Amino acid sequence: LGIHIAAPALGIAPGDAIDVQARNRLSTVYMPGNKITMLPDDLVNQFSLKAGQLCPTVSLYVSIDEASLQITSTESRVERTSISHNLRHDQLGEIVTPDWLAKPSGEATELFGLHRELAFLHRFALARKQQRELVRGKPENFNRPDFNFRLAQSTPDGIAGDESVVISQRARGEPLDLIVAECMIVANHQWGAHLNDLGVPGIYRSQASLAPGIKVRMGTRAQPHAGIGVPCYAWSTSPLRRYTDLVNQWQIIACVKHGQTAALAAPFKPKDAQLLGIIGAFDATYASYNAFQTGMERYWTLQYLIQQKITSLTVSVIKDQPDILVRASELPLVFKLPATRGLARGQQLRVGIHGVDLLSLEVHTGTVEPISDANGSSEQDAADEDESTDLGDLAGGVVLAVELDEAGEASATTDAAQRVESTA
Repeated sequence: LGIHIAAPALGIAPGDAIDVQARNRLSTVYMPGNKITMLPDDLVNQFSLKAGQLCPTVSLYVSIDEASLQITSTESRVERTSISHNLRHDQLGEIVTPDWLAKPSGEATELFGLHRELAFLHRFALARKQQRELVRGKPENFNRPDFNFRLAQSTPDGIAGDESVVISQRARGEPLDLIVAECMIVANHQWGAHLNDLGVPGIYRSQASLAPGIKVRMGTRAQPHAGIGVPCYAWSTSPLRRYTDLVNQWQIIACVKHGQTAALAAPFKPKDAQLLGIIGAFDATYASYNAFQTGMERYWTLQYLIQQKITSLTVSVIKDQPDILVRASELPLVFKLPATRGLARGQQLRVGIHGVDLLSLEVHTGTVEPISDANGSSEQDAADEDESTDLGDLAGGVVLAVELDEAGEASATTDAAQRVESTA
């Protein structure tokens, strides 16, 4: 299996003008209907892995035992990769289902002749997920969908303020999502371990345990990530949109080119104060970007309530003290209820909506009617919120040997990683 990552680090040198811009921005900023890229648009277009092009890549080749689906060896290369197809979630998610992978049918029987490859990749991804869950000590929870925002002009002349918001859902853990996510985890783990083995510093993410309150941390040491279930984890698969990944790509390229002497040739040396400065700046900036994206998505969700004339919502209680917090079942919306007695976590309610405040982003509620007793499902949701893992990073930038494209750059407003990381 070849996992191929776009390689902007080949065209950017640490300290040059583009690097200065990227270090100032540190990440692409996403919002419904728009994005502000970390790197110049021309450079993103130049290095993106587009169908029909021969593209520079940093590649991880993974040898797999076909019977056990265990990884037997890996090899990293810096090369040019021919991209045959871009397989996009929004276009193929309804086709590439577990049933289709088991037995293809209909107009998309072969899907570019890739059914065999996709079926194998899905089996491999399921095996990797199962192995990580053994380390985690419990299965991952995919019971909440990802929500996608799209803004459409409601009038032909496109007058400002005439945007109509469209909110759609995509179930997490679908085959294409799972394939990309598991291959990203393989690459981020294997490259992190490779940096560590050669004594080359990198930027790692770690989580000591899944105990409540234990958050994901960033540092320069390879340490276990309990939430993902791997011995180490270094973000390396989205160098076009995250500065940490660009830094790690410089370091990985040094390892590929120089082997045992990579520590002498890598741009960042052991105990380099610059790395610590980048980590501190990235943590603060990324948190600000996440807060901005969350606020923008909340604003457009409230606009959706207004535009659709929604007067009531089905919700589940996710927190019962000191404030009662509820989550809407069909929208990406969490809000407080006024003091109400006798509600338990997991209980479903029907809540009347009397209005919204677009300045404070608050929901004004009315009647509250119980639908069912607590069943524990939302209690599990709350526990998963507390874990603060990196598992939402599904749209980030792995290109497989069968040419899944860098979805992080192709999908401007559905970056699940940004939302999950806001809890970290």
